[in-house]
Amino acid sequence: MVLLSASAMADTTTGEHGWIDQLLAELGASETVDTSKLIDWGVLPGPFVNPEQGFGIGVAAIGLYTPTGWQQDDPLSTLKLTSYASTSGSFGLGVENRTYLAGDSLRLLANAGISFSPSYYWGIGKQAAENEQAKTAYDAQILRFEPKLAVEIFPNGYLIGGWSYQQLSSIDADPGAFTEADQADSQASGLLIGLEYDSRDFEPNPASGHLLTLEWIGYDKTLGSDHDYQRLTANARTYWQLDSQSLLAIDAFGQFLDGDIPWYGYSEMGNASRMRGYYEGQYRDRTQLAAQIEWRRQLSGRHGMVAWAGAGNIAPSASKLFSDSWLPTVGVGYRFAFKARVNIRVDLGVGKDSTGFYFQVNEAF
Repeated sequence: MVLLSASAMADTTTGEHGWIDQLLAELGASETVDTSKLIDWGVLPGPFVNPEQGFGIGVAAIGLYTPTGWQQDDPLSTLKLTSYASTSGSFGLGVENRTYLAGDSLRLLANAGISFSPSYYWGIGKQAAENEQAKTAYDAQILRFEPKLAVEIFPNGYLIGGWSYQQLSSIDADPGAFTEADQADSQASGLLIGLEYDSRDFEPNPASGHLLTLEWIGYDKTLGSDHDYQRLTANARTYWQLDSQSLLAIDAFGQFLDGDIPWYGYSEMGNASRMRGYYEGQYRDRTQLAAQIEWRRQLSGRHGMVAWAGAGNIAPSASKLFSDSWLPTVGVGYRFAFKARVNIRVDLGVGKDSTGFYFQVNEAF
């Protein structure tokens, strides 16, 4: 969904609201990208409430930039820096970069983050997830790093290679929930390979196009991992423009794991992008399927809204994913165009027995 930007809103604001536009301009809100700058930054603080962290305050810095050799038809590269702290005691820093080079024939992608996260653990499987007596509090420091290189091998088609690394340390849990080995510092390190077809017009906020991704990661002790296991992830997304002010976005996701999986390595259901409304990690198992459909509507000025519905399930094997009822997710959200093609989103997601309120940058998918 492409929302109108700062100047469009300024034309319709009254004098009493002029200070809002002035404040947004100071924070970096703009209609266009200043390509003369090394990075055109915008900074936005805001509150959030979600099932994992409770109430918190976050700050996001969004940078749009044009690397050497950029042409007018090339996508804008993006850099997002985030920080947060919440009432649960969690805090963290995150970095997400997308650099598009040589006419988008080469992509440098990276996600990294460090956090301290008081959380809950129910165990493995759906039965454990729905047993409140199995709920156990634990603390852990988490470090994640995943760099990727994508090379175009046919129009809109990419071969991806990279590395996936995750480290858990300072694990402190209620007695009896974890084994001694589970509470020891642990890391997962693996090589990543993938294939992707991506015809989306702008990754952070697509208005058209399709995405098909197949990605495999092999975590191996020879690469420094404490466990040998594999993870296969498939994702399909499509975007249909219904009219000049609305579109339909569809997302289907599958994840399948095998091997000696650590307790933190299982496929986890629920986050700010998919199965919104569920506590991330409450439902975890070897396999997961989820799908969602979202209607996105431009309103007036910078403002927009969305509504979605979806469902998902976890199971110990793919053959059992359809053996019981799936978990639902529905919700509505508000959108605010902060920079060119960059939306701030506020989503309220409702799950089976839980809700989540999310304050994020860019669309959910």
